[in-house]
Amino acid sequence: MSTADPQNWSEMDAGTSGNLDLKDVFKLLKKEIEAPSLQAIEPDTFQNIAASLGNLKGQGYEGIEAKVRDRMIELLGAAARLLLETRQTKIRVDQSLDYSKLTDEEKYMLDGKREYEGRMSEIVAATVKGRPKVLESISARMRSKQIVVRFLKTTEAFVGVDMSKYGPFQQEDVASLPFENARSIIEGGAAVEVHVE
Repeated sequence: MSTADPQNWSEMDAGTSGNLDLKDVFKLLKKEIEAPSLQAIEPDTFQNIAASLGNLKGQGYEGIEAKVRDRMIELLGAAARLLLETRQTKIRVDQSLDYSKLTDEEKYMLDGKREYEGRMSEIVAATVKGRPKVLESISARMRSKQIVVRFLKTTEAFVGVDMSKYGPFQQEDVASLPFENARSIIEGGAAVEVHVE
């Protein structure tokens, strides 16, 4: 595409079947905001939005068309975020949650929230019931916990909190590090966590 032809801009929207364009996501968002309870959406909604965004980002437009594409990416991303946040607000307050209305991504977030709440309850209960051995066990698990990271930058060798030597690491190296060291390196921007199930 070399000219700013509005007739060709529709090609920018979704690009391939199954993807959701800005208009589709706006309709879902509007329906979700207007309804008092969680609405049923297609299970692959967020995957289709991500595919649309990936498709848009991969299109090599120039000039005004590139600006239009970039704005569409921005708006589609914002609408997707609002849709997810609106649904999460309803999920948090819904006492009789219908799991069939959740996407797998929403179930994943809910599972993480429940795991967090369970851990919080475990620590509070052990503390207020005077069970230091439970807390010692939790502390021991955290001290021995390892996180797998992928390095984004070359990193010098270091001694970990477990007194073992780690590194040196080159960009794209993958290593299992003590939790505390891994968090510091990740927060410093030298690595990202690799989720291993």
